Amino acid sequence: MKTFKEYLTESKKVYNFKVKVAGEIPENFETDLKSRMEKYKVVTLNKMKTTPVQKVPLDFPELTNKEVTVYEVILEYPVTGPELVKEIKDMGLMETCFRVRGSEEPGEIDQLSLDKEQSDEALLDETDMDKGNSKIKHKDYFGDEFNKGFLKDLSKAAKERSKEEGKGEYKLPSAKEDKVGKKSAIGSQ
Repeated sequence: MKTFKEYLTESKKVYNFKVKVAGEIPENFETDLKSRMEKYKVVTLNKMKTTPVQKVPLDFPELTNKEVTVYEVILEYPVTGPELVKEIKDMGLMETCFRVRGSEEPGEIDQLSLDKEQSDEALLDETDMDKGNSKIKHKDYFGDEFNKGFLKDLSKAAKERSKEEGKGEYKLPSAKEDKVGKKSAIGSQ
């Protein structure tokens, strides 16, 4: 039978967070962040990635044309996201320039699954390129026959719509012949 101490050491829980910083990173940000997080017993603090400059970065809809640097912070001491936000604000960063997300938040889980789907799926990995293309009949989607059928369907839909509205088919008014100017000045017609 296990002792109480063994159960405690086995059930050691860690708290995962992602700190996302938009724009330029201040000097010594990583070391300052690590020193502020020491009171929560830092297991790891890693710079995961820096995204390319994006017009509207994910998690920062109010900012434009910024890159986002993502840090993974794993702590032993129980702490909440708002407490970490306060610590980072005390470092001098504006709250609009960073986000703290827990690893169990719904948005982070969705983003993680989206990243995994994108990384698992190779688009140009097929060696046999005709495998997927044999099902498509190009004449059903392109060419003169398709265009003619498309125009017929459009005219049929227009006729049905005009009947539903109670209007007859639209016809151009007949042109009246103008007698003035029918004869030329030279005398021929």
